[in-house]
Amino acid sequence: MGWGDKIKELDRNEVFAKLEGLRGALIRIFLIIAVMSVVSFFFWKEALHFLQKPLGLSLILYSLPEAFITSLRLALFMGIFLAAPFLFNGLWGALSPLLSSSFPPRYSLLIVLSSTILFYGGCFFCYFLVLPVGINFLITYGSEDLQPMIGLAKYLTFCIGLTFAFGLIFELPLIMLILGRFGVIGYQGLAKNRKYALLFNSIMSALLTPTPDAYTMLLMMAPMQVLYELSIWLVRIFGKKKAPEPEPI
Repeated sequence: MGWGDKIKELDRNEVFAKLEGLRGALIRIFLIIAVMSVVSFFFWKEALHFLQKPLGLSLILYSLPEAFITSLRLALFMGIFLAAPFLFNGLWGALSPLLSSSFPPRYSLLIVLSSTILFYGGCFFCYFLVLPVGINFLITYGSEDLQPMIGLAKYLTFCIGLTFAFGLIFELPLIMLILGRFGVIGYQGLAKNRKYALLFNSIMSALLTPTPDAYTMLLMMAPMQVLYELSIWLVRIFGKKKAPEPEPI
């Protein structure tokens, strides 16, 4: 049964009820992010110091309001980061009615917990491994006549963008598992297209990594390929099983 058939099974009142529930979930998520951001604003200097550690240099202000605006941006980033479990819980709550046949309610906690762990795992992998290597390459790439003067806003954008990119990339096994359980993809197709996945991962790594060296690119491409291989096994074990074909009469 496809997406269209599942949606048709829901009567109009039930559809409106689900939409109302989705609206309520989004409102709760925005409120949680707002509260987390307000609380995080009082610790933005500590958060900036934490993000500044891989750089090991002082940051430069290029305008008078830059520090204040950056503090607001950093507080919002921290609010979203801390609210990630509630965000995943709300998204799953909106999708679960359409996937109830493949994912009974008892799996909801496991799905939300897995998505949270994968997201935070990707973010910390980026911070502790990718950022130091990439920043060190970029800093030492210059010469004696080129002294690094890193702007506060641009450095923060660089760190946040790369960290969130890794956090989302690490969600790949869970996304593949959901699609596999729903019958959209199968492990045979994933295994057959492994070489195309490797090519896609290498292209995405070249585009997303901050440095042009092969080592930093490998730091993103390798986990992406490992996650893809893990997705194949998850879909193979937990994916939707094809119904046996009827024997000819």
